[in-house]
Amino acid sequence: MEKNLFKKMSICFAGSFVYASGITVVKVCNLGISPITSAPYAFSFVVGQSLGACTMYFNVIFYIMQKLVMKKEYTLSRFLTQFILSSVFAVLIDLTGFMFGGFVPQSYLFRMLYLIFGCFVLAAGVCGVVMSEFGMLPGEGVAVCIQRLTRLEFGICKILFDSSMVVLALIISLICLGRIEGVREGTLISAFMIGWFSRYIGRFLGPWLKGFLI
Repeated sequence: MEKNLFKKMSICFAGSFVYASGITVVKVCNLGISPITSAPYAFSFVVGQSLGACTMYFNVIFYIMQKLVMKKEYTLSRFLTQFILSSVFAVLIDLTGFMFGGFVPQSYLFRMLYLIFGCFVLAAGVCGVVMSEFGMLPGEGVAVCIQRLTRLEFGICKILFDSSMVVLALIISLICLGRIEGVREGTLISAFMIGWFSRYIGRFLGPWLKGFLI
């Protein structure tokens, strides 16, 4: 049991690093950040703090939302697992920003190609985290809550949640900054490409990870 738990943790945290790296790659393209981080990114310009820190601020709201919907099912152990995972993820966002944020593609074509590459990396990280079955990031947890309330498929609920983050990013930008930050054509492309890549990466990684976790 402990050995299996260690494997799950290893895959989950490795996936979190890849996930955060994908966010950084998409970010440096300057074509719009990924939907899930669009609201924290816009908020970072308002408070003048890092994307990782602002992600944690939003996670607090997501913890509360999950508790309100799931009530007793949102146990202390589930919260602590999610808190540790999301805290590490927030640190990794800033760390990968330091590690990989220095490379900035110049031409529009190169930025678009780099954006697609970033979507692939991000999707691979998401698959690693989800398939590890170790824990769930707060954003995905809220999508599960939406599923409970609406009875819709999880994929649709994830799209609804991501879309709400983009709308919130636009509201924060326009009201607090007077301009739009982080939401561009790349945000829409990311929303499509990440889901598309995730389907095929999941088909490839799924059987291998199941065998590894046995």
